[in-house]
Amino acid sequence: MPVGQLATEAINTTLKTEEGLEYDFLEDKPEGLNGPQQIYLQDNLHDIFLLIILISLTVINFFVEAKLVSLNFFYLVILLSGYTLGKRSAVLLAFFTILIVWAFILADANPYLKYLNEIELNLHMTLWGGLLIMMGWTGSFLAKTFQKKPEEEPQS
Repeated sequence: MPVGQLATEAINTTLKTEEGLEYDFLEDKPEGLNGPQQIYLQDNLHDIFLLIILISLTVINFFVEAKLVSLNFFYLVILLSGYTLGKRSAVLLAFFTILIVWAFILADANPYLKYLNEIELNLHMTLWGGLLIMMGWTGSFLAKTFQKKPEEEPQS
């Protein structure tokens, strides 16, 4: 067999092998919960995020001294909810979180006014709330970006 024909066969074999692989690494199956537990988590994920938000808001309000700093924790919760639940649910959860925090502030503003005056507190909470809503939108955008499969490049 001539050398050129061997090289052509080697290239064809390599191409067939690469075609058979087709992004198997993108289809990772999560190892962990299987069966009824996984179905329960998927069905009740919105309720689980709501419970996390309510419990952490209660703990922050009653037991944490630095309340304004602790509110930054919710950026992660809302980002994760945007990634898993989608834009609509994440923005609604962010809005719900903002309403609950404002309810705590209106009920007793003294712990929040310890380090800031009223105008600074209102400005801080407005910026925090706006960024929290944007985090929900960003999480859903990231989910869409990561779920896209790479497009095939045109062969020349």
